[in-house]
Amino acid sequence: MKVLVLGGGPAGMTAALAAARAGAEVLLLEQNERIGKKLLLTGNGKCNYTNLELDVARYDTDSPDFVRELIKRYPPKTIIRFLEELGVPPLSRHGGWIYPHAEQAAAVLNALRAALEREKVAVRTGIRILGIQREKKGGFRIRTEEKPLYADRVMLALGGSALAKTGSDGSGFRYAEELGLKLEAPRPALCPLRSTERENPFFRTAQGVRVPAELTLLVDNAVRGKESGELQLTKEGFSGIAVFQLSLVAGRALAEKRKTELCINFLADFTADTDFFARRLSMPFATDLEAVGNGLVPKNLWGALLRRAALTPQQAVKRGDWELAKKLSEALTASRFTLQGLGSLEKAQVSAGGIALSELSGQSLSFRRVPGLYAAGEILNVTGPCGGYNLHWCFASGLSAGQSAASDEVRI
Repeated sequence: MKVLVLGGGPAGMTAALAAARAGAEVLLLEQNERIGKKLLLTGNGKCNYTNLELDVARYDTDSPDFVRELIKRYPPKTIIRFLEELGVPPLSRHGGWIYPHAEQAAAVLNALRAALEREKVAVRTGIRILGIQREKKGGFRIRTEEKPLYADRVMLALGGSALAKTGSDGSGFRYAEELGLKLEAPRPALCPLRSTERENPFFRTAQGVRVPAELTLLVDNAVRGKESGELQLTKEGFSGIAVFQLSLVAGRALAEKRKTELCINFLADFTADTDFFARRLSMPFATDLEAVGNGLVPKNLWGALLRRAALTPQQAVKRGDWELAKKLSEALTASRFTLQGLGSLEKAQVSAGGIALSELSGQSLSFRRVPGLYAAGEILNVTGPCGGYNLHWCFASGLSAGQSAASDEVRI
């Protein structure tokens, strides 16, 4: 049994390893000059690969039940054990986010590469795939820039379409479409958010500001998510890990053309209600609004928020101005920005969308309409938030698909 794995990312390497352990002859192809290029970038180079508090409901997918069942078979403890057996001990951070103990993605890559070598998986890099064709008598013909290759089974593990420089250039989606598979249009995920006000003076003034904030995502005026952390204001909108966490749900809502807003509390660490600002307006230093905001938030953010509320820093204040106090409280703790779109794929950590899970034939991750074809990782329509979700999916789907590719009975 010859299994050809297309893609040398975490899902492809894991699938190749699982197939080889199940007795298959395995060839792994990667278009980059080395495997694992994108893996080295995960978790800011620290490789957060699973999460003890993994919540399957947070995955964006066309088949939540499918994902729930697969992760039930490959829970966090199984992925931790898989890497421990390769020589990578775990380290828990942030209440259950799991990293290699060295906190280096290179440790995971080195362990996977060594395991592939032990299992005698042939690895060829710098190979560009041009197309995949299923042969009438079974098996596949893979066109490359060199001579064609043949295999009994083929694994699509080519990633999504985010960070094309790492090899995830969306080519896997093209091959899937050529084979007649249904796709949900790829979109950026874990990425910045763009506001409809991006041409507004607010962003021109406040871009570059980094502040702690509490963010609430509203879809059709209903709360769909809350995150706290550092907020980065850009010339187009918002960035930062807290924004990335909300971008998955926001992206889905925007794709469905629903009203999507980001409500921001810039003073979440204390109560900045109307009473707070009324007292502040009554203090001796409060000669104008610039003085009222001094020390609360960065000066350029304060000025931008005032202008957005039709106020000016030089505006004089008077003691007991309740309406002004209310206006300031709303500007600082409940500013609403309508969202227009997502950041570019080059600014996204992953892409959402991909091959629909409805095309799969059970948990083997094979395709009903293309016998002998399998898939794993980001190429499938499964995307999770930050916190180890996406690497967990890559490892879990890779283990399942690789073993299945080596052992399933395929009927032509």
